[in-house]
Formats: sequence, structure tokens, C-alpha cells
Amino acid sequence: MSLLFQPPPHLNILSDKIQVIQCRRARAKEECTENMAERCGDFAPATERGKHDIIGSMPLELVVHVVNFLDHTDIVRGQRVSKRWRSIFSSDTVLKSVLPGTLEALGLKDTNVQNANPMTYIRWLVGVHLARPVKKVFLPFSSWAIYARQVVYHSRRLCYTTTTHRHVVVLDFETGKKSVLPINTYNGISHIQLSDRYLFMVLRDGHTEAWDVQTSQKIVVADNLWFSPQITVTQDKAIMVTGNIIHSYVYLWDLGSNRVIRYGSFSSLCLWHADADEDVLVTFEVNWDLYPPEVKQTKWVLSSGKRLHWKCFRLSLGGRDVDKNYLHLTFQDWCHTDGDKKITRAFLQVDKRTTMHLTYDYSVDRLNIRWIECDVSITNLIQGPGASPSPYIIYRWAQQFRGLAICNAATGTITVAPYRWDIRELRTHNQLNRVLPQLSHPDSWKHLRCFGDREVCGVFNKGGMQLWFFNPDFLPDVPDGEPFLAMEESG
Repeated sequence: MSLLFQPPPHLNILSDKIQVIQCRRARAKEECTENMAERCGDFAPATERGKHDIIGSMPLELVVHVVNFLDHTDIVRGQRVSKRWRSIFSSDTVLKSVLPGTLEALGLKDTNVQNANPMTYIRWLVGVHLARPVKKVFLPFSSWAIYARQVVYHSRRLCYTTTTHRHVVVLDFETGKKSVLPINTYNGISHIQLSDRYLFMVLRDGHTEAWDVQTSQKIVVADNLWFSPQITVTQDKAIMVTGNIIHSYVYLWDLGSNRVIRYGSFSSLCLWHADADEDVLVTFEVNWDLYPPEVKQTKWVLSSGKRLHWKCFRLSLGGRDVDKNYLHLTFQDWCHTDGDKKITRAFLQVDKRTTMHLTYDYSVDRLNIRWIECDVSITNLIQGPGASPSPYIIYRWAQQFRGLAICNAATGTITVAPYRWDIRELRTHNQLNRVLPQLSHPDSWKHLRCFGDREVCGVFNKGGMQLWFFNPDFLPDVPDGEPFLAMEESG
């Protein structure tokens, strides 16, 4: 006698319902296709029933007009739809139409491009927007360095201080050269700053040293600055701002003559711009107690410290309110300059969910504001050194999300990219917590910091340093660098 399995009655009923739902979906899809065909008419002829390629049927001039309204990420995604779309979105006519906007978003000029492939810059910009680099490199710290306390990157040079404060390491990515600069001080280094030619070391005993990074030689020392300054360099002149947003002092350090000039004291100094070619310094003091805030703009002779003129005006906030209790400048990240465009900006947190992007364009003498909103509270964004890969984008480490916060002033939004540990990074971090318990913390995510520019960004902590390369044409061999090995790939 054979036994046959008889399914319960309720399973048969469920199977019949599933078939009815599938039939209804297929019928709805056919009706939708027919309606679309009636609306499009002869404009979108069908190769098969239910398949209409509207973009592929458009004249190229009309496609170029449509592409100008798309985001750069949409252009890259459009190339993956079909062979026809790939040929359209990869054509020289389409790519050249979006190239000026791409270069502007990266802070580049047409003279930097010449005959380069436009798609290189589009993919570069998309990688910056999504925090997806072309190449990742892991840089372990040497045994004598233990781990880096401060890291700066500028002009394809990486510089970081060691735990003992006795050395500063400089890595030149273009030449592949590694230099270790000894520091003769027992008090340690407050912070460092890097420019095209000079490396500034602010020591905790009140001295500030300037080194030539090309020759690795110390050139001058300033010994009358008793506060850790924020340094902005233009050619051989350094603008140093000490104090805080409430009360600040501004100095000029002429590296050629080793002379220091004091401009005076400032109240609520939020922004400044220096230009050695035109021998001018512009400062902005903002009174946030008034609504709209009152701005005092002062123009100085850079080389002598003489005040030329000043003016006051009200800064429009677009109907927004600014809570002064949350208003503060980010530590060591007060100003950034975008090369020949002569734009300087600062980032201020104005409440729990909003960051303000303050921009000054020296070429037109205009001060503007952009707002960056976040869906949740951003009070746990670490206020440390950040990366500025674009004139409109800044990376900051988001402790509460355990990822990289991408602050986009062009769209006014903040998105978070998850962080992936390198297996050696986490292993070294845990070993240091056991060897040096005084440096340990139960939450490993609190020690991460980010830095960089539009070509190279990075994240560092006690376990090592990740370097992210976004420029497809600049993928150098990093001294002491190792290929990135994510934890998922390590087994």
C-alpha cells in the first residue's frame, strides 16, 4: 500500500490567490504599456511590444539638453542601462556639455583639463559625492610612532606627528620620498599646518617653527606667539589667528624676513581671506546677537598691517533663526581656500540639525550663506580636522552613525557612508588597548578622524590610516603603504 501526500486545503486556496494576483499584475503592466505608447505616439517607436526607448529615440541635441538637468551620478548610472544608452551618455557631445559644471564642482579650471577624458572627471566627482574612492591603501604606523596624533594633507604631501611628539613624518606621494623630521622639545606639538612649500609646527612652549618640506630644513622660528594659532599661508606669508570666535588676535608672519606683525584684536572673527599677489587681507567680524547678523568687513594691507577701509552690512539668513548657544567654528578647520577662485569658507553649526556654509568670493567681493540639513541630530559629529574634497562638500566623522558624514552644501543635505575597517587596523587598535590601557577606550569608533582634499582623503585612528584616492589619474605607490584588506575579505 502506497501513501500519497495530500496538501492541506488552505495551501491550495493560497496557491490560487497567488495566481490571481500574478495575473492582475501582468494585466496592469500591459495596460500601463499601452497607455504610454498612446501618449508617446510615433515619438518612441517600439522594437517589441511593451519596450519603448524614449531617450534612445531623441535627437542628440535634445539629449544634451536633458542631461544638463541630471546629476552626475545619474549620468554614470545611465551608461549601465543598455548599449544604446551607453553610446549616448559616453558621446563627446554629451560629456563636453557637462564638463564645465563637473570641473566647477571639483574646484578645477578648464586649463587643468586640456585634452583629458571628461568621463574621468565625472567618475571622480561621483566618487567624491558617494565617498567611493578608486583606490584604497592602508598605512600602518611604525613601532616607534605607535600611532598618529595629528594628520594634515596638502599638495600631495601627507604629514603626521607621532605619539612621543619627537618626530614629524612627511610622505611625498609624487616622488615617493619619506622624511622624518626630529623635534627638539619636551613639551610636544600643539598642532601642525602644511602649505605648498612650508610645514608649520606649533609647539606647546610658545614657539612656532617653519620647515621647508622640499629640503627638510628648518628655516625660521617665531617665539612670541603664546597661543596655538590657526595658520593660512599665501606664498611666503603666514596669517596666524589665535584665540576663539569670541575674541581673536591676527598676526602676519613674513617668512622671508622672519618678522611678525600684529593687526590687532577682533570680536567674533568668523572668516578671513589673504592674497599675497594683491597684498590684501580681508577679515569678517559677525555680531550674531543682532538679527539679521551685522557683519564688519575690513580690508588690510597684507605686508604692513595697515587698515585700508571697512564697512558694515547685514547678512541675510533667508528667514532662518540662528541659536547662538550652538554656534561655533570647527576646531582647526576654520577656513579653506579654493585656489584661483579666491573663495574662502567656514563651517558653523547653528543648531542640532543644521550646519551653515559661509562663503566669501573675493573676485566679486560677496559673502553668501548655504544651509546643510540633517534628518537627525548632528551634535555628535566630531569637531576635528575634516576633509574638503569639493568646494561644496566636506567630510566629517559621524560618531553616532559610525560612518563618514558627507555634508553637501549644493544640495543642503547630509548623508552617511558606512566605514569599513581594515583587518590590520582593528587588530593593531585592540593590541594598543592592551599594551597602553591609559589610551584605550571601550568604543573604538571615538578615535577616528578624517582629512584630505579632492584627490586624496583619509581616515586615521590608533590602528592605522586609510588613504582614499579619488582621482583616477593619480594612484601613486604610497611609502610604507599596503593594499586595503577589508574585514569581510580577510575571513
